[in-house]
Amino acid sequence: MPSTRLGTPEQRFQERILVQLRSRYAQWQFQPAPEGMAVLARRSGSELQLSLDTLYAESQRDSAALPERISRFVADLGPRLSAAELRPELAARGPDPEALVWCVRTERSLRAYSRFAELATRELPGGLLAFVAESLPGEAMRGVSRPEAEAGGLSAEALAGHAERNTALRLGRWRSALEPGSEESWLLTDDTLFSSSLLVVPEFLRALAERGGGEAALAAPDRAMVVAAVAAEAAPERFRAVVRRLFRLASNPLSPVLLSTDGASLRLHPAERREPLRGWRRLLQAWPD
Repeated sequence: MPSTRLGTPEQRFQERILVQLRSRYAQWQFQPAPEGMAVLARRSGSELQLSLDTLYAESQRDSAALPERISRFVADLGPRLSAAELRPELAARGPDPEALVWCVRTERSLRAYSRFAELATRELPGGLLAFVAESLPGEAMRGVSRPEAEAGGLSAEALAGHAERNTALRLGRWRSALEPGSEESWLLTDDTLFSSSLLVVPEFLRALAERGGGEAALAAPDRAMVVAAVAAEAAPERFRAVVRRLFRLASNPLSPVLLSTDGASLRLHPAERREPLRGWRRLLQAWPD
């Protein structure tokens, strides 16, 4: 039976992959996963769940290159299946490379996590932190530790590389939003868990800065959104009011801090950098002589 909650195009794509897998690895049993865009592989007590989210996202961007990409996906699976058969206990622990994504949360909330020190992380401005996570069925995810990745045959470099590529593919709808001639502000809400990860997608930051003539403002008031603006819409007081309102209304609040990008980097917005100075001036002005 096809996976639940998949539309007809997704089911057809999933079946296309199943045909390829069954043809190449006849000794394994492949079937749709119970939930989500994934396939279950089983053989002799070994079991792997293989995410198809990234592959499907890639198919929506470049259909001409899809046959080659599918062939590569199927071929690259060989070593994982062999390792799973030899060491089922390690395969069960190792993350699925196709399901790895950058996830953005506040550093404060992540430090409360008992295995924080083991996570593969990337520091962001404004008290935010990106960490490598594995996307799971049912709009769930889990942080991936470096030791766990190594047990599954992934180096720290490979872990980050898979996450960067998959994140860019998974959150690709911004391209149509930023087309020339569109508005000067955008609310980007591609993904319930990972939309805020647009903050670490280089191509998005470059395109946004280009729309702003070299500079753009952005923020992630909710984990499920990034708000961005250029030109008049990026005026600090105007943009701050929008971000703070979205933060107050957020179902999963993340940060009201304003950020900016020149396309090459992400940094704290100049208005945020000046805020502490104004606060100290008020304090000093109120201090008795």
